[in-house]
Amino acid sequence: MTGHWIGTWAASPMNVWPGDAVLYGFHNQTVRQVVRISKGGTRFCVRLSNEHGSDPIDIGAASIARAADGGSIEGGSLRRLTFGGSRAARILPGAPLLSDPVELAAGDLCDVAVSLYFSGFAPIQTYHYEAQQTAYISDYGEFVHAERMPLQQTSTSRYFLTAVLVECEADSRSIVCFGDSITDGFGSTVDANARWPDRLAERLSAAGLLGRLGVLNHGIGGNRVTASRARGASALARFDRDVLGLPNVGQMVLLEGINDIGWPGTMLAGPAEAVSLEDLVGSYRQLIARAHMRRIKVIQGTLTPCAGAFAGEALRTFHSPEKERVRRSVNDWIRASSPADAVIDFDRALADPKDSSRIRPEFDCGDGLHPSDAGYKAMADLFDLDLFGPPTTQAIEALP
Repeated sequence: MTGHWIGTWAASPMNVWPGDAVLYGFHNQTVRQVVRISKGGTRFCVRLSNEHGSDPIDIGAASIARAADGGSIEGGSLRRLTFGGSRAARILPGAPLLSDPVELAAGDLCDVAVSLYFSGFAPIQTYHYEAQQTAYISDYGEFVHAERMPLQQTSTSRYFLTAVLVECEADSRSIVCFGDSITDGFGSTVDANARWPDRLAERLSAAGLLGRLGVLNHGIGGNRVTASRARGASALARFDRDVLGLPNVGQMVLLEGINDIGWPGTMLAGPAEAVSLEDLVGSYRQLIARAHMRRIKVIQGTLTPCAGAFAGEALRTFHSPEKERVRRSVNDWIRASSPADAVIDFDRALADPKDSSRIRPEFDCGDGLHPSDAGYKAMADLFDLDLFGPPTTQAIEALP
């Protein structure tokens, strides 16, 4: 595949966790997934993944088109996807699958529909749980070329689809937003593209900067920097796949660590998994050093307030005075000592002026941890867009 390619949309593949309400699989069905790309173009390819699967997944047919309302597609825009010249393909266990490039005119911030027909039984072992976007699942049959499919059901997860790439100008780069559920957009309005990376892409578009930049959301709900027991591989483990494995990444926004602090001592993780300031600092230094080795500029965000998170629920021990002390110490280190190229102070922007350990009521989606649509917009509004200039030439950060 020749040319200069960058990611224009992405979602990290995840393992299925016992606590997730997940479909068992698809059989002789078509799944249509709508994504809003960031940078537009005229030539695209898609990336599928069976990373966590134990069985091969057979794709009988696939297509890409500009999306219309309610899971339909725009007339005249549909293009057949092929894989090595073949209409059908198999995604092997533990592996990704890249489509051939296809010609399609789609502008910046355009909604694109990717339709996959599963000719056999496709067990769902690799997916992205909290998509905040409707996926359309057909009745039995192949409908990848139908403008509107007969529906059996809908879902708000992603299935096997992990990236859309666009061919573009030689100086184009992508921005990887790398984090947990707060980057993934949990609590934002479904189908509204209200996550903070979405709002950042809108700001870049309004400023005329999206023509050379793609914005990728590699957030995973419940993800941790140091542990991979559930909710996707840890940040340290998935960094090569979700950042270094992408073509032409220029910047990374790093916002992760609140689950490392909050999970231990809850029903999600035992107290033996508690992390210290030193644990997180060492991990952050590793991630930043690995990015700098590829001349990727790193913008690190402070950890947002979470006092009162999940009050009255089984997860109410997510926050405690001791955990708050660790969070504040981590943020003090990020502000004063992080080797990142820039710092975004999400903490101070979202904190309640009356109690800085809590998120402002108007920025709270209702659980005390995740922002509302207004909170996610406030996060995106913090960025100085000049940060997204040429890739860094900074020397490699020495490891501790």
